Amino acid sequence: MLDLKKACRNALLLVSIFCAPSDAYSNEMVDQNILIEKKCHKHETLSYYLSVDDFISSFIEIPTSNVTMPSSTVSSRYLAGRATLYNSRTNVEVGICSASFLCIQNSENIFTDIANYISVDNGLIITWFTPTTLINLELDSIVHGMVTECIVLANTKVGFNPFYGKKFNMIVSSDNGRIYFDLTRI
Repeated sequence: MLDLKKACRNALLLVSIFCAPSDAYSNEMVDQNILIEKKCHKHETLSYYLSVDDFISSFIEIPTSNVTMPSSTVSSRYLAGRATLYNSRTNVEVGICSASFLCIQNSENIFTDIANYISVDNGLIITWFTPTTLINLELDSIVHGMVTECIVLANTKVGFNPFYGKKFNMIVSSDNGRIYFDLTRI
């Protein structure tokens, strides 16, 4: 009986090895995953940036209109865009950032809901929302509305992801025509 169990276990192991993708057991992939994991220690900061001009040049505008009249909404804009992310230390292209901006102006102020998304080649995928008020509805002002500090969770897993389930304190800042994303694992 024990020999039969051993034979079945060995057969299942062989089937799983042959049915797995060929790169699943490659030394190169294992080495890369170990390197990424070593770079992900707590309190180490991951730092990325995008060009505000690149982001603005990608914008699309989705038409908006008041649903009821009269309305407290004086003006509105709904924009979406995306831009290449660069590693802040090496200036190498590492991923993409996309965001959509729903701006609603009433007689008191301009309120904006920003839905943000970052996907980095190292496996980091995060999304977050930034509610903010703006000075005006100019494109540059809208993009700089992304500036915030928040706790984010890497909650999307596509393939290997050493960041999945990890929490980060993220500071989004702007300087010299760039938006910076600095993430410190907590």
